[in-house]
Amino acid sequence: MTYTDLNDWLNAVSGTASLEDFEGATEDVYFGLAGNATTSPNGSLGLSANANFDDNASIDVSPYVSSGADINGDVVVNMRFLDGGHGSNAQETVTVALPAGVVAFAFEYNNYDSGDDGAFLSFEGTNGQIVGAFDSTVDGFFGVLDTDPGAVISSFSFTGDPAVGTGVSAFNSFDDVRYSVVPEPTTSVLLGLAAIGLGLTKRRPRALVAA
Repeated sequence: MTYTDLNDWLNAVSGTASLEDFEGATEDVYFGLAGNATTSPNGSLGLSANANFDDNASIDVSPYVSSGADINGDVVVNMRFLDGGHGSNAQETVTVALPAGVVAFAFEYNNYDSGDDGAFLSFEGTNGQIVGAFDSTVDGFFGVLDTDPGAVISSFSFTGDPAVGTGVSAFNSFDDVRYSVVPEPTTSVLLGLAAIGLGLTKRRPRALVAA
């Protein structure tokens, strides 16, 4: 399931979501370059990329005000020179690793690229796949919820998309990452299941006794 409205997504996850707005992060121009993975300010998200210096790629946590998205504060994860695989350059990816047990994630997104170059969204986990409904040329909120029983989402990624825009590398950013874990059964639910089990036990037919 995909969402472009925050309230709709929050309703779908019953309002039980954590937020990382990256406020308090220090500017790091070389964040995410191959071998330089880092964690988010709240320590719950892992941030990494396969970019390198030869590709002239730089993904950073910087005080850049993302004008096209409804972000919180003034710090965003800024993806600059996110190459889509043009020429000899690799198709570059920025990955956000999620805590264990997550079934839904969301973010505010902004494309400030002059040629509308963008990225495609994918996620890893039980049902990992490319999210076809994500439009990287549109600024704003986007959320995903995996509704399959027992499903989990381990990470999501932005990958340079050569099919989007007129240039060769994307300038995009994201912020306000929200994520929701699998809710644990409440005490009332567990008691209800126990009562059902007792009821089934009492209704078990008696064994026939030979005359």
